[in-house]
Amino acid sequence: MSAAPRAKYLLRFDDLCPTMDWAAWEALERIMDEQGVQPVLGVVPDNRDRKLMVAPAAPDFWDRVRRWQAKGWAIGLHGYQHTYVNAEPGILRLNKQSEFAGLSYAEQHEKLRLGLSLFEREGVRADAWIAPAHSFDWVTVSALNALGLRVISDGFAFGPYRDSQGSTWVPQQFASMRPMPFGLWTFCYHPNGLSPQGIETFRRSLEQLRPGMISLAEAVALGRRPRSAPDRLVGALRMAVSGLRRMGKPQGKPQGKPQGKPQGKP
Repeated sequence: MSAAPRAKYLLRFDDLCPTMDWAAWEALERIMDEQGVQPVLGVVPDNRDRKLMVAPAAPDFWDRVRRWQAKGWAIGLHGYQHTYVNAEPGILRLNKQSEFAGLSYAEQHEKLRLGLSLFEREGVRADAWIAPAHSFDWVTVSALNALGLRVISDGFAFGPYRDSQGSTWVPQQFASMRPMPFGLWTFCYHPNGLSPQGIETFRRSLEQLRPGMISLAEAVALGRRPRSAPDRLVGALRMAVSGLRRMGKPQGKPQGKPQGKPQGKP
């Protein structure tokens, strides 16, 4: 009998909306159904981002979202309209653009409320928060808590943990699958523009790591501890790498006027 894998893995997909790349997505969905995995899907409630308008809108989009949730796939609230209004990097400081970081509590709460209301209208439950561009601040976390959404798919750590406000963070560390010796690792993919070669690489990687794949609910159940010093080291190293990468490439321009300053942790 082979030993159980030490590392655990979670798949996440961002930018799901009516005008996504459906050909790529349907290929990915077939692979995940064949492998029996339960990913986290970042659904944009009311997409206004032209970069995500890559195919004709699917008239049955919300039917599809309800089917995904019915088969046990987690649905994440991926912002509100996926439009960047300022150049704030937020808590994680990965990208200098944000739909939320730096805005007032009232502005953030209203955006989140509207997004959750759209989900509710369509009969969809938000299982987690997924910030566009990984950019949100502690004001966002407070507003999410007030609205009853206490799971965050983001951050850097060796595994899920609980912050001082009572939210559970399920870290998201890599953009593609790779074997790890221990810990819990979330791999985040963007279906738009994923090539046939990329999809085949995805298939082979998933076959390799399938024994360690878990669901979001299983990951959240592991997050009853505070963030540790080793977790913070992972975060510091990841932010340093991201900072070096930002120095070598231009950032996208905000899609609106800057609104306010970053808010500190309460």
